[in-house]
Amino acid sequence: MPTESSRFVPPPLYRHLRGYAIDPSLAQRLETAPVSRIEFKIPWEPLEPGPVGEYLEVIDLDPAAGCLYEPVNLDDPFVLAQDGLPPSEGTPQFHQQMVYAVAQLTIQNFERALGRRTLWSPGPSPDPNEPLDDSHFVPRLRIHPHALRESNAYYSPAKKALLFGYFPAPEEPGIAHIPGNMVFTCLSHDIVAHETTHALLDGLHRGLSRPTNPDMLAFHEAFADIVALFQHFTFRDILRHQIARTRGDIASQETVLGQLAGQFGRATGARSALRDAIGHFDENTGRWVPRRADPTEYARTFEPHLRGSILVAAIFDAFLTIYNGRIADLLRLSTGGSGILPSGAIHPDLVERLAQEAAKSANHVLDMCVRALDYCPPVDLTFGEYLRALITADADLVPDDDRNYRVAFADAFRRRGIFPRDVRSLSAENLVWRSRDRDTHQPSPGLVEILGGLREFAHQQLYAADREQMFRLARAARAKLQRQLRNYFENQKERTHDGAFLGLNVPGQSFQVHAMHFAARVSPDGDLLLQAIVQLKQAARLMENASDALPGENLFEGGCTLIIDLEGAAPDIKYCIRKPVDSVTRRERQRRFVERFANASLRATYFGEMDATELQEPFALLHRGSL
Repeated sequence: MPTESSRFVPPPLYRHLRGYAIDPSLAQRLETAPVSRIEFKIPWEPLEPGPVGEYLEVIDLDPAAGCLYEPVNLDDPFVLAQDGLPPSEGTPQFHQQMVYAVAQLTIQNFERALGRRTLWSPGPSPDPNEPLDDSHFVPRLRIHPHALRESNAYYSPAKKALLFGYFPAPEEPGIAHIPGNMVFTCLSHDIVAHETTHALLDGLHRGLSRPTNPDMLAFHEAFADIVALFQHFTFRDILRHQIARTRGDIASQETVLGQLAGQFGRATGARSALRDAIGHFDENTGRWVPRRADPTEYARTFEPHLRGSILVAAIFDAFLTIYNGRIADLLRLSTGGSGILPSGAIHPDLVERLAQEAAKSANHVLDMCVRALDYCPPVDLTFGEYLRALITADADLVPDDDRNYRVAFADAFRRRGIFPRDVRSLSAENLVWRSRDRDTHQPSPGLVEILGGLREFAHQQLYAADREQMFRLARAARAKLQRQLRNYFENQKERTHDGAFLGLNVPGQSFQVHAMHFAARVSPDGDLLLQAIVQLKQAARLMENASDALPGENLFEGGCTLIIDLEGAAPDIKYCIRKPVDSVTRRERQRRFVERFANASLRATYFGEMDATELQEPFALLHRGSL
């Protein structure tokens, strides 16, 4: 509650909250104890006890213990004065503070890259007879720090909530914990960031959790890992510490910067972190060894976490190439031109400069990865198509690739056998999605005129008072565009021609304006890029004579993502990223993917036997045993 004197003082720009740098296990090792705690710097907002803010609501009900923990009040003057509660594994109120801080940091990184505010996916339809009704605005993602007494944590699309578990460490000799000591997943930055990313992805692309090819679930897992990994590089103390320990060589030595969920991995019986982007623990030798790129691994790996780790390794390898390129001059200056550091500790000034370049490179890569989500097709995403989205999104915002970022990504994917379909080479200019002037399909003037009306939508979004108004405006604009397109296709002779441009079968099955976003992004040169992003989808049966034992498995979807530039005198359709609903080859690929598991459903193959309730929680099942 503002006081009389505070009426004349503007609110602070940021809130500082103490927390664990990566997870509590760093505080238990002499080497990393000095850098195990950090301060999260997140945008200021007034909070109710919980904490409860604009985006998040922490509810600390512990069903296993049968209690509701008292919510932390982060606006209490004593708490504010000391930058939040001190880190503590045994204090539920600190657990509430930790999940809030990490989730807010993750949201902040997404909003910076996407150029717009976050909206969670809509709540369940209020009418069971209208499953596509997405009018239920979800203001806050709920977070439950002690929801499960098990070694699991997951995002629940049905509850619009993050649920974190806790469990006793195993009674085994040689582990890094006291046997039976409680391990809380809500205290791991990596796990909280990973689950928050699942929720953010669901808000952007609701169809990504439906497996239509081997990459779909793997992408969800990989992208959540990518965000968690690159957020490590925002923790300056641990970054400087690891740069000094590895003497700047974070590519070939074990480092917590490339590891995920170290405490969780060791506490569940492994001798190392849950996953590592640059190496692995060799059970035979008892040593950590760097990961080598294997171009055959992608073609023979199908388990979602393992397949996703290939994408994570490719992204991290591209980052390492970029980082090494940025520090080459520093190494030459500090070694008299040889570039080879002498033995022993490196100078603290060099450590600081290397850390600055690592942080800058990581931020650039994370922004590229998040920004690419707007350039993905709306259905049936593959790793190769994500590479094209990465390259295109970066080329749009940063035309001059003077540091060869895009070359680094293409090369990293090539070395792991990840190739986009329908491209002649892996040159950066060839990987960019075909712009409208190079497209084999061209829209009619009537279709261009209809889509040009989105400038009004963009203006409304830019000046929306709050996120709920953004949600309502976007939904109204989608409905208006769908009516306009339906009327146009019913009455115009160009409908078949325009349908081919959009990847739709018109006239034919009904289609859906699935999503609509407005983005305002600023390039490194200060240029402003204003765009509308529209996703159109259409569904058909995959196999006409197949049974539909599980809804959705016999569904074949197509459509497009439209990237519409709004900067010029008239809006311009810059890209139409199509996955045609009448594609015979893609339908056959999906049919083979489904029939590969002919003795059981796809969901049962991934998750085991389950009831209807469990089908609503794909991430709970996907994460069980391996997060």
